[in-house]
Amino acid sequence: MNENKRNLNIEELDKVAGGQITPEEAFERALKHANKKKGSVRLKKNELDFDDGIYKYEIEFVENGVEYEFDIDAESGRILKYDKDLWD
Repeated sequence: MNENKRNLNIEELDKVAGGQITPEEAFERALKHANKKKGSVRLKKNELDFDDGIYKYEIEFVENGVEYEFDIDAESGRILKYDKDLWD
């Protein structure tokens, strides 16, 4: 396990420098990238994390047996990782 990785709570959001996007904005970017609507998916995870020297949102949601996973840069909103798999 990466020793630099740790989960952040909502109170720590204020400590992130720069143009921090909100968890909702990160979720909306993931939905737009996957071409999905908020009401059609079930959100499983939307957490701010510090890993590899950057703050990022880890987002997971499911629709019709398909799981979507995203890592989104918390400062720029750029999608760092995207994956789509069948959900068990």
